[in-house]
Amino acid sequence: MASAAREKHGRAAIGPLYAAFGARIFETGPDEGKTPGWQGTPDLADALDDTSRDARIQTESDEALSLTGKDVGTPIVHFEPPAGVAFFGPVISRLPDEEEAGQLWDHVVGLARFPGFAESKRGLRERPQLPSFGVTTQEPGKTEDWHAGSRRLKN
Repeated sequence: MASAAREKHGRAAIGPLYAAFGARIFETGPDEGKTPGWQGTPDLADALDDTSRDARIQTESDEALSLTGKDVGTPIVHFEPPAGVAFFGPVISRLPDEEEAGQLWDHVVGLARFPGFAESKRGLRERPQLPSFGVTTQEPGKTEDWHAGSRRLKN
């Protein structure tokens, strides 16, 4: 759907589309907002089953992985292209306030600009503080042990 949005409406449409996805998927409770369809995108609904963009999406995915190595997931962030570093992340489990978000981003940029930066990773993770996961911003999520891309619950 994002590829279709970019094709039909330009790159500027991607930010609002992802914001709408995030609000719908992550900011609703576990049993809220799960009806089929996507408000505001009737011109993109057919893209869900359209395979005509698959080769282009695969090419773009391969290009992103060529910048990071193939042992990462998404998101992949590419700083100061074309010569800048690209890496997986950042992934955070708690929602920072505006000041904290700015500080976190400054640190991410600092790591990205350091020529020898290779990786920062942690296997133990909290479930994200998201209503869709049943976790509020007033409580930490349940700690899970992630290993080789799968999660194992800690008791």
